[in-house]
Amino acid sequence: MTNEAPKAAKPARTEDELDRMREAHERRKSRHVPVEVAVTRRDDGGLDMGCPHDDSRGWLIRLGDAFGTQSDKVAVGHLNDLLGMIGEKDGSPNFKANKMLASVDAMRPESEIEGQLAVQMATTHQLAMDCLQKSSRASTLEHMEAHGNLAAKLLRTYTAQIEALAKLRRGGAQKVTVEHVHVYEGGQAIVGTVGADARSAPAGGRGRREREQQAHAPNDVRALALAGDAEVWGADPLGEALRGSGGEREETVPDARRGGGKRGAER
Repeated sequence: MTNEAPKAAKPARTEDELDRMREAHERRKSRHVPVEVAVTRRDDGGLDMGCPHDDSRGWLIRLGDAFGTQSDKVAVGHLNDLLGMIGEKDGSPNFKANKMLASVDAMRPESEIEGQLAVQMATTHQLAMDCLQKSSRASTLEHMEAHGNLAAKLLRTYTAQIEALAKLRRGGAQKVTVEHVHVYEGGQAIVGTVGADARSAPAGGRGRREREQQAHAPNDVRALALAGDAEVWGADPLGEALRGSGGEREETVPDARRGGGKRGAER
């Protein structure tokens, strides 16, 4: 008799979850089913690989298709490259091998070159994940940084491999999209993100908003219109500003720099 407490019963599956399961099942049926390999570990620690069923010829055909080649030797060689990523102490070699093989098959290589790149990507990703796991389990900061830095380099390499595969498939050409914006007279074109309310913008953007609200085009009615009571500033022949507001007479504005005769007398 044991004193272990009984495990709590799991909640029942809901009808909504059942609907989501059915939707996922339909999407899953439309996806490509990757080829698999049977991997066993020998007594000496080595690995044996082979066909997971009794049709070895059909399996080799699918294996070659997964690596983008018609050569059985190339396909088996790439499979050996994947198995080389499995350590002697790895307790689940069959699982790990089929995980990497599925990643290669999902890329659907169309040639031996793409197959090589797909193998590199699968192994790089696997090694990066191993380094991240070792970094998370490290007992010292030095080991954590060493494994973490190596993982970061591998992940950057993985990103570069994705870009290389995309460039290889498009033949090295780059796709450039050019968009034309036509602005007719009286219209306005806005490029960028438009805020909800200009008044809610930071204070630093106030000057920019005021400049944007000013007239810039010579045919803009805001630039040509002038209120009747607006003050107009000009300059007389002596350099003194004149103020005209539509009144009956104009007066000379005194120069603030002049202190009259008093200051000159003091000198």
